[in-house]
Amino acid sequence: MGDQDIMKSHGPPSSDQLTCTFHSKCRPVNPTGETPKQLRKRLEEVYMSGRPLFTKKNIRYAWAQTKRTPGNGGKLYSKDFRGNTIEHDITIGRSHDWDHHLCGGCQEHQRYAMWSNFSLFYVSKDTLKANLKNKNDDALLSPVSILHRGYLVDAKTNQALPPVPTIEFERVDMVNRIRNYEWKGSLACRKLKAILSASAQAHDIKKTISFALGCFSSTALHYCECKRSMAQHALLRTLKEWLQKKNGSKSPCYAQDPGYNSIDKRILGESGIQVIDDPCGWLEVDEQSMVVSIGASLPVKEIIADIARPAVIIWERVGVTEAIGLAGNSDLADPGSLRVLQMMEDYEVHDFGAGEELSAWGSLGLYIRKSKTAPNFR
Repeated sequence: MGDQDIMKSHGPPSSDQLTCTFHSKCRPVNPTGETPKQLRKRLEEVYMSGRPLFTKKNIRYAWAQTKRTPGNGGKLYSKDFRGNTIEHDITIGRSHDWDHHLCGGCQEHQRYAMWSNFSLFYVSKDTLKANLKNKNDDALLSPVSILHRGYLVDAKTNQALPPVPTIEFERVDMVNRIRNYEWKGSLACRKLKAILSASAQAHDIKKTISFALGCFSSTALHYCECKRSMAQHALLRTLKEWLQKKNGSKSPCYAQDPGYNSIDKRILGESGIQVIDDPCGWLEVDEQSMVVSIGASLPVKEIIADIARPAVIIWERVGVTEAIGLAGNSDLADPGSLRVLQMMEDYEVHDFGAGEELSAWGSLGLYIRKSKTAPNFR
């Protein structure tokens, strides 16, 4: 049975089944002949010139590409950091060996991935530079790149594997209510609302947006991870409620995280939080927004620094994660770059007493823009 026949026999996968991602081959459409060393130098020049690596225009462009269906042998396109076009090979409906360490410790080749559609992938400046340093032939030169998404298939039966089980809705809902109650009664919550009322009441704010607060109902997660994610979403609800009270009307609250499953979406929806698909959150962010992101596995800070100046931001204190990185942790996906540090000069930072219940680093900062009026940005 060929790949296409196997894929047809599965039927369309559910969103909860699309758990695999894969970089297909990619290359410049018009190669410049620059060496990796020259490209690294060019990247530094582009970055130091102030030219944004992330723009809403390029995000929209790549997003539109993911909705195309040119078929195998066709191409999708993104823009690299110079503005040049990168082409990505399409392998929809094809299988790919899936290493055992990526699928729960199963025997190597016992499972494989079947590629189904596409998603976006965001690459920080440091990662772009590392790709070039490693002289990777398929180096991700695009800050906003394209990934294949797929689902796992049992190699013995050629049957699609079910999604990772979720915890029962009733249990998740009960624990989530407890975490929300605990958060609302905490000193950190009271301090957060007091600081917002004292320092952000006069700002023109119309919406709240979160990025990468994480799934909280998957059995694949440690209980502590689920509890922390629930606490982070409780903080998000506090921001939503504060803003609605401030404005005297309903103000939209959005949550973007590709990791949300059907249980997460149901619970968030019932609490008035609208789950939106990537990249809609980036396109919503503007100077009249509150943004929260904690422990992201993508360069949220760099993206925000390039596309907007939100009125209020909550994320790890800029400078703390960099110190952790210098101490030997190379897995930090959302560091504060020079451009982020420059952005933070326009904000006042407040400590609202957030601890490990919200962040593994225990170092969250509440950043409020010094200018009460929205600045002209980009």
